[in-house]
Amino acid sequence: MLAWGILVLAISPLRADASTYAVYIPLDSSIYRELDTLNGLGLLDSYIAYIKPISRVEAARLTLEAESNLDERSGSPLAHRIVHALRAQLREEIEWLEKGTEDNLPTMVHPIERLEAQYVYSSGTRRMLATGPKSGLNFQEGTPLLPYNDNLPTASGSNEVARWAGWTGLGGFITGYGEGAIAGPLSTSLNSAGRAQLLTGAAVVSLGDTAISFGQEEMSWGLGWSGQLAQSANAKPFPALRVQNIHPQHLPWVFRYLGLMRYQVVFGQLDADRIYARPWISAQVISFKPLPWFEWGMNHAIMFGGVGNDNYSALGFLGRATGLATGNSSIANTNSRFGMYAKFYVPQLRNTQIYSEILSEDFFEPLGHNTGLKLPFKSPSYTFGVYAPQVTSDGLTDAGAEYTLLDSNYSTHSDSLYWTYQNALMGDALGPGAWHVNAKLGRWIDYENKLTAEFFFERRSDASFIPITMGFNNESGFGGAFDFFHLPFEITPLGDSLGEVQVRTALEYCENINYSTHNSMRTMLQLTFGLTPAWSSLVWN
Repeated sequence: MLAWGILVLAISPLRADASTYAVYIPLDSSIYRELDTLNGLGLLDSYIAYIKPISRVEAARLTLEAESNLDERSGSPLAHRIVHALRAQLREEIEWLEKGTEDNLPTMVHPIERLEAQYVYSSGTRRMLATGPKSGLNFQEGTPLLPYNDNLPTASGSNEVARWAGWTGLGGFITGYGEGAIAGPLSTSLNSAGRAQLLTGAAVVSLGDTAISFGQEEMSWGLGWSGQLAQSANAKPFPALRVQNIHPQHLPWVFRYLGLMRYQVVFGQLDADRIYARPWISAQVISFKPLPWFEWGMNHAIMFGGVGNDNYSALGFLGRATGLATGNSSIANTNSRFGMYAKFYVPQLRNTQIYSEILSEDFFEPLGHNTGLKLPFKSPSYTFGVYAPQVTSDGLTDAGAEYTLLDSNYSTHSDSLYWTYQNALMGDALGPGAWHVNAKLGRWIDYENKLTAEFFFERRSDASFIPITMGFNNESGFGGAFDFFHLPFEITPLGDSLGEVQVRTALEYCENINYSTHNSMRTMLQLTFGLTPAWSSLVWN
């Protein structure tokens, strides 16, 4: 109830006297790494990273904010280099803001925003769980050691991936954008849909600072860099209607003391591969930054309906969609989630971040079913973490550690209302009855190239719904990964188009994989090459 009240206040100032083009940045974009680095250097006052994606024009605003804080707070050569890279990546949007034309734009087309080519090599057993269509949970890992990749299909061995993104803006307030992909080994199609697929795509109408969109859009709600509890890009984006603010804003009246705020409201429909085919999902998230050193927020989601589970009236549909009146589970069942998080910055420790999140699976009814009293945090899962963005005084070394504990009921349900989409988990990729510890150490070599080493230990424990045919052995995996990242660089022969290089390699030894008596050595290599053409949009005044 509290979350809905705050969201109503957030959406109520909706205005139509100004508008812009809202093009959302893919979650694998280097722009997020660059903004996170600037935030760690203490140069972003209004960055709320819990809710992703953000729009290109919001990233441009944050770039200008960091630039204005550079001389006052830091003379870091790294920060100057990152701001320069962001200016090149967001050239048009920064020009809108500097010239004051963000809310008065002509019709324009940008057919190629970014091109990306990847080589992915993988080997080893994929994690999975198959409890049957009626209960528990069903999922399979897309690629070993490569979660949160929109569940792009790959096979064991060599795979090739190509992505293309573009957008168009109409009339100053309507945006259409999309990203397509071709994935898998060249000689084989891994699914009935073929190698080519639409990853994300949406039409967006902006009214003032409010963006209303419909389509397939990525979502990430979470604090962790090793996984997100509430929503992640581990599964493909699902079709949904979304309402969110483009730039952070204050709530009206006395509620402005809650600080800068971002929100997102989602209503969509999931897949048919379950007993209750195509259930609805309704979700809301809101985050606040009341102080420069404190950020907090909450999220709620409910899954309901589907074929054979829709014995309710229009009023019953509304009650379930809002989560305010979920009705009798014996007539039409639901599955809810509720979470909260807090994040603290410690300036005395070079802006070290300490954070925690809790997510409950459904609600606790202390007085029994159908009494009307429901309390959160039944079957809770947790994430605790610390991130030191400036281990050394030059700001070139960072380190972090994270612990996530997933309840045995995490993402599960007694019928088919479990949190998956097209056979992939929608939150943390490890699944229920598990925990994982991650630690990382990174170093910028020369203000343009960064190396990061990571260690992890993962464990999946037996749960009551695991089929007896899978065995009763606890699964343990331990391994490490190396990341190489090069800031976007200008390619002079291509008219100062931007190139980008990223490399990730990982290795894990997994005992009793999928609760069996078998062990598996899992490996992965990902090479990514990106190109952002320097072409300006085609404009019609």
